[in-house]
Amino acid sequence: MGEDMDYLLEINDVLSRLKEVRRTGWVERGVEDPESVADHSFNVVALSIILADARGLDVAEVARMAILHDLPEAVIGDLTPSQKREKLSELGRIEDEIIKSLAGSMPREVGDKYLQAWRKLVEGRSPEAKLVRLVDKLEMGLQATRYIKKGGDNKLLEIYYSGIDSVKEDPCLLEILKKALER
Repeated sequence: MGEDMDYLLEINDVLSRLKEVRRTGWVERGVEDPESVADHSFNVVALSIILADARGLDVAEVARMAILHDLPEAVIGDLTPSQKREKLSELGRIEDEIIKSLAGSMPREVGDKYLQAWRKLVEGRSPEAKLVRLVDKLEMGLQATRYIKKGGDNKLLEIYYSGIDSVKEDPCLLEILKKALER
């Protein structure tokens, strides 16, 4: 295996930082022991891969996109939607730089795949990108139902309904989110 694998250590350092970043929306709403970005990202990756497989989409492409979807938050933190809107012009550039740096640390053919997946995710036009973006919102809504059922404040319902609004274009995901609150 004589190849240089140091880039994996760099990527692991970034991934590990996601374990320390708490999801800002839950913190702001007073959730006790809120999930980390890594917790959220794991569920997004798993659900995206399973749904992609069930829908006949490119599973490898979906996996790359899902892995990358919140990776810049290891550097910039978890921003709320209003914070993202305030910093929109510079945020895209900063996120691109973070992903380019990580992709640049990989062997060229591997890094190119991840950079291309990132660009497709940001564009949001391919079926794979649309799925990952929707699953990101779905998972947020599902997490809200978990916190609500654990006795969370009714303020969490706004996140649940935000999730419903975000996934309504996909009847299957909408049904999943509705059933989650009923269970």
